[in-house]
Amino acid sequence: MAKIIDRKVIISDPFTKQFKTEFESHLYVQKQHKIIIGVSGGLDSVALLFLMHSISKNKFIVAHINHALRKDSDADMAFVRNLCNDLNIKFYNTTLRPHSRKKNESIENWARQERYKFYQLLAEKTKSNWIMTGHHGNDQAETILMNLARQTGVSGLAGIAKKNGNIIRPLLPFSKLDLVDFAKRIRLPYRIDITNSDTKIPRNFLREKVLQPWETEVSYLIKGINNSVNHFKEWKMALDYFLIELIIPTLKISENKFEIPIALIMKMPKMATLRLIQLLFDEQKKLWSKHDIKMLDQFMKKTKNGKFFNLSNNWTLFYYGKILIGQKIPNYSKAIFDINPNKPVIFNDIRYDIILDSGNHSITSDQNIEAIDWSILKNKKLQIRIWEKGDVFQPLGMKGKQKISDFLINNKIDLLSKQKQSVLIADGEVVWVCGMRISDWVKVTESTSERALLKFSAKRL
Repeated sequence: MAKIIDRKVIISDPFTKQFKTEFESHLYVQKQHKIIIGVSGGLDSVALLFLMHSISKNKFIVAHINHALRKDSDADMAFVRNLCNDLNIKFYNTTLRPHSRKKNESIENWARQERYKFYQLLAEKTKSNWIMTGHHGNDQAETILMNLARQTGVSGLAGIAKKNGNIIRPLLPFSKLDLVDFAKRIRLPYRIDITNSDTKIPRNFLREKVLQPWETEVSYLIKGINNSVNHFKEWKMALDYFLIELIIPTLKISENKFEIPIALIMKMPKMATLRLIQLLFDEQKKLWSKHDIKMLDQFMKKTKNGKFFNLSNNWTLFYYGKILIGQKIPNYSKAIFDINPNKPVIFNDIRYDIILDSGNHSITSDQNIEAIDWSILKNKKLQIRIWEKGDVFQPLGMKGKQKISDFLINNKIDLLSKQKQSVLIADGEVVWVCGMRISDWVKVTESTSERALLKFSAKRL
C-alpha cells in the first residue's frame, strides 16, 4: 500500500521541507537515537510516519494501540501492520481491555494513560530514546480551549509541550489543514475514525462546532493560538524563574518537607503563591483542575492553626504557628503486631520493647519509657498498632475516659504526627498512647508486685 507513493514525491513536497526544518531544530535528537512513532492509522500519525521515513536518518519503530472500542479497530491495526511491512519498519502493538477501566474514569483519560504506559514500556524494552506522536496545531488549540473551560490556570494555558520528557511532537507548529493538503497532494493512505464525528464527546464538539467554523472565517486562527501559547509559556517560565531563583532558595526544604513563612506568601499575588506550591510539590507536570485550585485558594484564605489540605502523591499542606508546612506523608503500615516481653517489635521503623523489671531499672521522666503494673497485663494479648478513630482510653491521673483524637488535639499534636501515632493494646483495650501517656488502670501502685517497662525508640536499633 505504501509502495504506491513515490518517495521523491514526498521529499519534493513543500510541506516535507517545512517539516524537515522543524524536526532538525530538535537539537536534542541525535542521529544515533532510536525513535518510537505512535501510529493509530489516522491521517495525522500516518503522515508523521511517511515524513519521518522520507527525511530521517534515525532508526525508528512503530507502536500501535488497539483500544478495542470500535468494531473496526482490528482493521486499523491490520492497516498499520501492512504499512510497516511495506516500509520495512518493525511493528509493535497491544490490545487494551476497556472493561478494566475504573467506573468513574472517562474513556478518553483511560485510553490516554494506557497509550503512554505502553509507549514507555516499549521504549524501555527496545532501548528507544524518544517517543513521537502526531499532535498538531489544532490539537493544541482544542487543548487550550478545554483548559480554559476547566479553569486550570497558567499551567493549562501552556498547552501541549513540544517536548515532555522523552515525548516529542514535531507536528505541533502545523495545522490540520496543512496535513490535509499534504495528504491530498501525495495521496496518503489512512484510516478514518468515525467516532471523531461524535460531538457528544467534548473535544469533538470543540473541533466540529467551534474550531472548524472559526478557522474557516479566520485563516490564521490556529497559528494565532499557537503563538499565544508560546507567549503563555514565556510568562510561565518568567514566573517560575523568579520563584525558583529568588523565593525557593530562602525556604527551608528537605526531600519530604518544606516550610514557607506565612508572612512571605501573604505579600504574594494568589497565582504566584499557587505556582510556588505547585513547584514545591513537584507537581508542575500535573495539570491542576478547577476544583484543586478552588480548594487550595479557600485553604490559603484561612490561616488557621492545624488546618490542612491534601494533594496528590500523599502530600499535605498544613499550618503550624506562623509557618505553612508541606510534607509527604509516609505510607504507614496499618498492620497489628503482637508483642511479648523481651522480644522487641519493629513497627513503622520504631522499636518497641516490653522489659520485665526486677527493680534494678531506674525510672526517668522520659516519655518513651513507662513503668506499668505487669501483673495486670501478663495474661492478656498485647499488640501494637496505629490508633483508630473511636479509640478511647483513661489517661493517667484522669477519672474518666477520653477519645484519643481529643487527647492528641489537646496535646497540640500536628496532623502528620497523628498519622503515625501508635498505641499498645491489651485484649483490644488501649494501654499506652506510645510516647505520650499510659492508661490509669495499669499504673504502678504501692501494691504492685510485678513491674514492666514499656519502651519505644524513634530510631530503628
